[in-house]
Amino acid sequence: MKKLLSFALSFVIAVSFPVAAFADGADGAIKSYINEITNDIFNSISSSADNAAAYNNAVPVSEIPTEPISGDSSDFSSEETSSEPVSEETSTEVVSEAPTTEPAPKVICFGDVNQDGTVTAADARLVLQFSAKLTTFSIRQCVIADCNKNKTVNAADARTVLRIGAKLEKTSEYKGNDSETEIVTQYSNPTPYKATLSGFSTNIMEPAVFDKISKLEKYCAALGQTATFYYTDVNRQYYIKYNSSRVYRTQCTIKAPYVKSILQYMEDKNISLNTLLYLKSSQKWSGHYMSNFASGTAFTIRQVIYYAIRYSDNTAYQMLFDYFGNEIFNANCKKVGSSLRLGSYIFGETSAEDMAKLFLDIYNYNGKYRDILFEDMENNTSRNRIAAGVPKGTRVLNKIGSGGSATVGYHDCAIIFTEMPCILIIYTSFNRDRWYDNLPFRRIAEHVIGINKVLEYY
Repeated sequence: MKKLLSFALSFVIAVSFPVAAFADGADGAIKSYINEITNDIFNSISSSADNAAAYNNAVPVSEIPTEPISGDSSDFSSEETSSEPVSEETSTEVVSEAPTTEPAPKVICFGDVNQDGTVTAADARLVLQFSAKLTTFSIRQCVIADCNKNKTVNAADARTVLRIGAKLEKTSEYKGNDSETEIVTQYSNPTPYKATLSGFSTNIMEPAVFDKISKLEKYCAALGQTATFYYTDVNRQYYIKYNSSRVYRTQCTIKAPYVKSILQYMEDKNISLNTLLYLKSSQKWSGHYMSNFASGTAFTIRQVIYYAIRYSDNTAYQMLFDYFGNEIFNANCKKVGSSLRLGSYIFGETSAEDMAKLFLDIYNYNGKYRDILFEDMENNTSRNRIAAGVPKGTRVLNKIGSGGSATVGYHDCAIIFTEMPCILIIYTSFNRDRWYDNLPFRRIAEHVIGINKVLEYY
């Protein structure tokens, strides 16, 4: 039965959208929506583990690659009959015409968008077309289609219409008239979600996700002033932010955009990844893996990048910084519109919203060393924050950052490859020594991915 429902929904939606509507990933989103509705109707009828890799389990230097990874209609008229005149002499009976039966007036209920007297999948198809801006409705149709009665018509109403047609939900008779001009639709006059929490805002106008946004807003209220975040899709059509302009020390989140900038520079200047760097005693950071090697040990640039990204090794990052300096990175920040700048120190200060520009730049990087950076970010040893709140099997490129005392900051920055890829930057003042401070990262990620999943349809 579940397969039959899925097939029926697939047919309804397939005939509703032109081929062009399936471009740029819309196909996957619609398939996902079909599955979601199918499961909903069918059911009515009948943290990722933390990666515990430690520095002492690091891949030996000798094993690190030195080369780039590469109807007919029917008439209901009465039949005409004729009769002979009746003579008064022969009969006193009066012959009258046979009574005609008028068809019962149609009862239009909410959901009956085509107003044929029944609520069916055809009505849901029309609502889907309208929500995708492929057709227009009269005011009367808008009111009838608004099954959820929230002054808008969208995909959520299409689902309700399907459930009404399947006798899983009740409907009521529409008794209004075309004067109901107060209806507000996505197609004509959308309004954004109205936040009540100070510091929380969004430009999202799709009522289908307002409830999810509200839950995220309430969660942020519970966190208070200890956390900030910025979400956007990679096309920068939508955003949600909470205190996202608050400035923190970047901590190690800066390493990913720094490496991106030098990889682009190396490609432009034809510098080999096999170029050797020699470890100096002044570059050693206590407690970091590469500080265990003797001064004077030679490493290729590829090996140093490996440890800087996969193990967030400060010694490795210091070696890169001493060789390439700050100007390459600063020029790239200026190019992408970020206000972050580095001086003589390897870390800087910025906000979640500003760092989002640099991670969007990483997403858009398409140079020959792209796979190196992406694979190192995807396989780093710190995957217990944002990545743990993302559905299993979803590709996530992330870089964490942690600091204490005077430079407090506990962060994670991620590129999440959902159907509609997105950027999520979370900067906090959490305590890095408390394991449970990873949980808010996961919860924020879960809320955001739930919202992003619905927005994929639009």
